[in-house]
Amino acid sequence: MSQRELWRCSAREAAGLLQEKFVALWRLESQLCRIIAHLDNGGARELGYTGVTGLVADIARSSGPGVTKLVKRALVTNPSYSVGGVEIPAAAPVVGEAVREGEISPEHVDGIVRVLEKIPATVSVEDREFAERSLVGLARHAGIGEIGTLGKEILGRLDPDGTEPRESPEPKRALNIHQRKDGSAKFDGYLDPISAAKTLALLDPLAQTQPDDPSDNPLLRGRAERYGDAFMEIVNLAASHPESPNRSGGRADLIVTIPLADLKRELGAACLDMVTDITASEARILACDCKIIPAILDGAGQPLEMGRARRLVTEAMRLMLAIRDRGCCFPGCSRRPRHCEAHHVLPWYAGGKTDLGNLTLLCSRHHRLLHTSDWTLRMVNGQPEFTPPAFVDPWRRPRTNRPTAQPRAA
Repeated sequence: MSQRELWRCSAREAAGLLQEKFVALWRLESQLCRIIAHLDNGGARELGYTGVTGLVADIARSSGPGVTKLVKRALVTNPSYSVGGVEIPAAAPVVGEAVREGEISPEHVDGIVRVLEKIPATVSVEDREFAERSLVGLARHAGIGEIGTLGKEILGRLDPDGTEPRESPEPKRALNIHQRKDGSAKFDGYLDPISAAKTLALLDPLAQTQPDDPSDNPLLRGRAERYGDAFMEIVNLAASHPESPNRSGGRADLIVTIPLADLKRELGAACLDMVTDITASEARILACDCKIIPAILDGAGQPLEMGRARRLVTEAMRLMLAIRDRGCCFPGCSRRPRHCEAHHVLPWYAGGKTDLGNLTLLCSRHHRLLHTSDWTLRMVNGQPEFTPPAFVDPWRRPRTNRPTAQPRAA
């Protein structure tokens, strides 16, 4: 409808038209949610992303919590599939059906899901389904506030006693680490108020989003994942300190136990810390900025000779990179040099030289993204230039991270 035609509408007609467009918008979002749920079943990882949220954020070029909410709506209102292709029902199927019909808004979905997430696991499936149907029925003709009011009533009936109090006080400081067979670890613990304040003072700044970064939108990876990345940045800083208690006193030690040809083709496996098996693709990422210890094996896999550790990027080179790049070079990223890794534009195992003309600084997240996705990097007039995948920018226009007026502190 043109502006001239709209001017001819009465207020009643315009209001009716607005209502129709809202319904159409809600139905359109439900279609987006179906596509997002489909990409969550391995499609995002196939494109080099650790999760579907990062992929959606890049495609949408969004920098707000709306991306995270959209992805959550998609996953909770649509079915998923197991490795064997068996359909796993949606967590809120009644909500999903109402959204596809255009009967409730995205804000209604968020409000209903918040209530459903608070229902105790001990509640029967029948009672949970009744709660969902009741909330959806109200949402068809009520506002968000009324959803919250009914939600409190439902929770009061399903869980009248509330959360049980803890029987014993929490320890001041405790950390439980559970090592898994694949080398990964899961841990949990407690911190007293003072220890927690000190820890969060370090984690919070590193877990903040960078609004100017097209691949880093607020909460796009979720609170837990963002704090996990921040925790590893602190670990990397501690590991690279000259007085670090680790054996190497520097950055990663990589023992390569695969043929160079396999490393180039991203086939085979490598061994990290002489214990944990990693893929050749992971080895390529580590090989950008670590100590390389070549191991020569015989046909039976027995070690014949172990070479000396050789650092590809020296501390002097890192200092010069910090002066030139002033931090992560990925477009929009503002990570400081001390939180970055040196990356070979042309890989060293492919003949790339370890000099300033072939090196650039990248934070760990963008370093991994560059290795695992269709983003490409080249040096133009001594400066790094990035080209996004076609699904991020159909024209694949090159981007740079232009330095700010004042150099960023190292």
